[in-house]
Amino acid sequence: MKTRILFILAISILSLTSCSSGKYVNYLKNNTEVVKMKDSLQFNSLDEDFYKNKLFLVGEVHEVETSPRIDFALFSQLNEKIKIDVYLAEMDIAQGYYLQEYIKGSNELELKNILKKWPVYIGSISKQYRNKWKNMRTYYAQLPETSKFKLVGIDRIVDFELTQKLLKEKLPKKYHREIPNTKDSLIFWSKNKLNAILEKEKTQLDKNTFNLLENIEYNISNYGKTRSRDKFMYQNFKRLYAQNEWGNKNIYAGFGFSHTLQAYNYTFAGRIKKDTTLPYANKMVSLNTMYVDSKLTVDSRALPKFMQDKGKAFTKFNYSQDSRLFMYIKGIADYKKVTVPNTISLLKLDAEGSPYLNSTRGTKVKNLIPIWDAYDIIDGTSTTDYAQYILFVRNADWIQPDLK
Repeated sequence: MKTRILFILAISILSLTSCSSGKYVNYLKNNTEVVKMKDSLQFNSLDEDFYKNKLFLVGEVHEVETSPRIDFALFSQLNEKIKIDVYLAEMDIAQGYYLQEYIKGSNELELKNILKKWPVYIGSISKQYRNKWKNMRTYYAQLPETSKFKLVGIDRIVDFELTQKLLKEKLPKKYHREIPNTKDSLIFWSKNKLNAILEKEKTQLDKNTFNLLENIEYNISNYGKTRSRDKFMYQNFKRLYAQNEWGNKNIYAGFGFSHTLQAYNYTFAGRIKKDTTLPYANKMVSLNTMYVDSKLTVDSRALPKFMQDKGKAFTKFNYSQDSRLFMYIKGIADYKKVTVPNTISLLKLDAEGSPYLNSTRGTKVKNLIPIWDAYDIIDGTSTTDYAQYILFVRNADWIQPDLK
């Protein structure tokens, strides 16, 4: 019986094995830029067609050490080349507001307090992510006025305490005592009173303050109606697009990789790409990150005991998307063939004559033990329907959580 099980397991593993393909490797040799892990992460292979896009989406796995570095490097490169007007943040409206104030130089709130309930949990408990925002603040300070940008949070509300604080700052003082201090009561109050207050005070508030308060009211009142984060981010984006006339603006977002997959109807990127009232069908680009021989920060409670770092709240977990057991991307051997260890490489998948335009190689996932989420490939789609570039990371470390 044991022999039979081992035989079946061996056959299954072999069935997941994928050798490199000469056709794909030859294409990639001419469309890959390899950058050493410790270098400045400037990518010189990005061409003029790339910079003609209006919406730039970078998809990452947050818990890998290279993620905040890649985000800052790509954002600053884009800003210096074409000027980014809006940085979309995977955080709620109040968190985004106070983080923007911090980047502009405010010391009213400590960075830790702004990020304490950030949906990107590892970002709320790690020095590496705080350093990214500190670097962003330093970078912003040295920019000329013509190159300054605005950071905007578009995610579903998570920090109601920070939201209440923002309401008290922006509403006239006579309303402060009636603003509730608990989540449920704040939602109830917003639905029943906030809109009427805004109508009454509209002529007394400047345009930016009124728009911000209207957006807070919308986010609170719709909190229970829209559970999907992707849908909520999409609805916020559409609202802000119309309100702020973003049609000619250059917009950047560093999100978790699933939000930036364009082929699906339910992701943030997919909803925007398929919305004919928005101008992004052919003016958006996704750069999604893949990893081999890397490390990942995982809450130990989410793992079976035998996989945990014993006695540690977080486990430094081996993460490689060429794992025959946990996640195997068919065609990842091609990516490995044209790169080397300890690098971050930029692979352009949609150049003229690319075999990825007519194939799902390089994106389709197989696994025996489904620990990580794997997305089903939609019939009739190709690799470039999901993302147009791959950031291929080899031998990255984990994000070090704060010591308590």
